[in-house]
Amino acid sequence: MLSKRKFITLTTLTAFTGIIPLGAVAKVTNIFTSLIKKSGFEKNTSFMAIDLRSNMLIGRHNEKLKLPIASVTKMVTASYYLNNNYTFAPFKTELFLDGIIKDDVLLGDLYFKGYGDPTLKTDDLSLFIASVKNLGITKIEGKLFYDNSYLPDVNYINNHQLPQYAYNPGMGAINLNENRILFKWNRVEKGKYNISLTAPGLKNSTKVTNITMDLENYKGPVYNYKIDKNELTESWSVNKRILSRKGSRWLPVRESSYYTAEVFRQLLIDRGIEIRHLERGVVPKKSKLLCTHYSDKKTSILKNALKYSKNMVTESIGLAASRTISSNLYDLDQSALLMTRWFRMITGKQNSLFLNHSGLSAGSFSTSEDFRRFLMQEKVQKSLLPVLKLTPIYTSKGKVSSVGNITVKAKSGTMHYIRGLAGYICKEDKPILAFSIFSADLRKRKENSSSNFERPRGSSAWLSRAVIQERQIIRKLIGQV
Repeated sequence: MLSKRKFITLTTLTAFTGIIPLGAVAKVTNIFTSLIKKSGFEKNTSFMAIDLRSNMLIGRHNEKLKLPIASVTKMVTASYYLNNNYTFAPFKTELFLDGIIKDDVLLGDLYFKGYGDPTLKTDDLSLFIASVKNLGITKIEGKLFYDNSYLPDVNYINNHQLPQYAYNPGMGAINLNENRILFKWNRVEKGKYNISLTAPGLKNSTKVTNITMDLENYKGPVYNYKIDKNELTESWSVNKRILSRKGSRWLPVRESSYYTAEVFRQLLIDRGIEIRHLERGVVPKKSKLLCTHYSDKKTSILKNALKYSKNMVTESIGLAASRTISSNLYDLDQSALLMTRWFRMITGKQNSLFLNHSGLSAGSFSTSEDFRRFLMQEKVQKSLLPVLKLTPIYTSKGKVSSVGNITVKAKSGTMHYIRGLAGYICKEDKPILAFSIFSADLRKRKENSSSNFERPRGSSAWLSRAVIQERQIIRKLIGQV
């Protein structure tokens, strides 16, 4: 397997022959430069647009500037998955029995195995509980084992984020509730609160024993977090002075497989089934399959993930795609490098690097030139257009979904002092223009970041300017149709 260092320094890959070099397109007058200068983003924006009907360049600005592209990365992940995964069957999660049933006691063990489903919910576990109860079992003499061998366990998408961000959880072969836990608080008297950490569903809800919270954090960041990978415990601490009278907040879970299995074990106990310990283990060949839960179709999951920019779901999709390429997948870094290699191969350029599949990293980067090449690919268009959402068009009359028969299908991405938008302008649902707009100010991002504040100073105003510039560029592009 190619090392990360060697891979990044690779400078030669076979170029895709279908790309038309810029020298082959007619010269155009760039009407966008003055707009970008007026926005104050002359040195912080990379932009390119091309007419897909003629391969004529429509406009460009700093097209070779390497910038982070945030959640626009999810477009790459979607196409990576749809062009490399040839089995579009739903994700599955299985429950096995290993032992014999005597009276109402299972003399043996249960095995819970996952294959990366990022959409499993607490209520879905009722299916597995019912399969046990239907056998008349009220006690399990053995243990509940969880088999997470299909995919590597990942504790963070990006470990440089503040720990309380629910969009930065762990993931793996077994996931639940997008790997989040609900923290609720209610003040009963001055300085005293009732608190809970639960894995809620519409029908089922249970407390989780391996994740704890206390309110005694008086120094440092608002939230403190520790993980014990040996004991598989997660400990939270929050400064109670920032808590309102009552409220709730989703927090990320890092040990996703253990968390899911522990919720399942607790629900079994809640339903009157006695069971002891929880351990990791591989399903024995002699075991009996009791029950299988299937997700929605993966393409439906992917469309939803792009629409709502779900990091954990997109990362799981990316890991699943990489698993089809390399059965010996060992971490997220390796998976991201496999996607980077695929992207570089189809664009014929070496200017992009992805550290994950969701874009949650300022260390990932691309250029509008690379993305122009990516979006021009027929197989990319075929894979992306059915899963991309309509992007609103902002006109002098307000926000509209179309201008005549012109629509925009794209994916945006936002982090502090980072903004991106890329996709297609369509006429009668057919793509006629491809564009990419990436903006970032990494100096301001670094200067204004703080472990005490979730929103760096000045980031909202900067984002507003970047979005306005984006909308103006889109309007000008539509004017070129």
